[in-house]
Amino acid sequence: MSSVMRAGLRDLRAFLVGPDPAVRFTTRFGRALPTIGVIAAILCGLITFEYLRGNGPKVASGFLVIDAVLIAAPIGLVATRPLFAWRVAFLVAGFAGATVPIRQDTPWPWTPTQMLMFPLLLAVVAVRHRRGVLVWTGLSAALLLVMFVNPGNLAGLLFAVTAILLVGDQIRRRREVQAALAEEEERAELAQARRAVAEERNRIAREMHDVVAHHMSLIAVRAETAVYRIDGVPPAVAEELAAIAGTSREALVEMRRLLGVLRSTETPLVEPQPVLDDLAGLVRDAREAGVDVTFDPLPGARVPPAVGLAAFRIVQEALSNARRHAAGAPVHITLTLGSPTLGPSTLELYVRNAPGTEAIVQTGEPGERHGLLGMRERATAIGGTFDAGHDPDGGYTVRAVLPLEVAA
Repeated sequence: MSSVMRAGLRDLRAFLVGPDPAVRFTTRFGRALPTIGVIAAILCGLITFEYLRGNGPKVASGFLVIDAVLIAAPIGLVATRPLFAWRVAFLVAGFAGATVPIRQDTPWPWTPTQMLMFPLLLAVVAVRHRRGVLVWTGLSAALLLVMFVNPGNLAGLLFAVTAILLVGDQIRRRREVQAALAEEEERAELAQARRAVAEERNRIAREMHDVVAHHMSLIAVRAETAVYRIDGVPPAVAEELAAIAGTSREALVEMRRLLGVLRSTETPLVEPQPVLDDLAGLVRDAREAGVDVTFDPLPGARVPPAVGLAAFRIVQEALSNARRHAAGAPVHITLTLGSPTLGPSTLELYVRNAPGTEAIVQTGEPGERHGLLGMRERATAIGGTFDAGHDPDGGYTVRAVLPLEVAA
């Protein structure tokens, strides 16, 4: 069997029993089309009933009602199932042409409702279905015309059917081309956006490698070799320099991992992120670095991972600023679950420096630093609030309120 014949049989099967393609209406008018079709079918059914009662054979009203319903039903289906509507209309038209002649001297045995409905059904089928199905649809329409239409009107009606199917097919093809172009344009824009992101990530990685990593390496090397370059270094100082060198090496390892993530668009960050319980380790490291930290933990507290991560990073940045800008000043960290004013589903976080210190610049002032911006972004990203500023007694406090119910 040739490929043409197989394609023809496949299209015939689709014409006879195949489903209509699913339609997704995007406009308000489009979504109203099925309802409009049902209303139009009811009106056409009433008009057809009156027409049959005045011009059809004298039969019981019950049979006229059935005829009117069958004739008008395809109009209610055309918006969502046009091919099925055409099958119903074809069968009804064939039955009417063979058994229910109209007594008026008309060139065809169908009601005006049917003659107005046929072009609409053919047009919608042509717009919704592929060309092979249209061929069988056109042949079925031609069969009706050849069997029941006055020969003098046959040529004009066949031309009209062909024109309707051709125009509908061109509309369908134009829509398919437009959809393909829009999809290709979307893919191109997505690819361009990915390239821009990749270029920016590579630029950031390059700057971090050339500048930050270089200086971190110098810090590590100078700290390691200080005891050899400087005579009479006390043991406590040598131990502190060794700790600085170790911390610098750890920072370099973390930076290399981060650079790998930045340079790769496929490598996911799978290492575990800090949570609220990790604050104890963060405070311990700060104390070992010489910061006088008082910490009121919340042992066993259950908070969402996003909240724990945000709290950890805010405290981490606040302690880092305290070491830079107020070395030796005491820092007090307080965590509180629930608030009389904000409700029980919150985590309040305070990081306070002693009076007379200023570990973080005041919110909103010119020259606001990246650390403060980062802390605010951490809090607001999960729906929380953040503020930082001077206390009445001269101290400085960072305060964040984080919701415990974080949207997924």
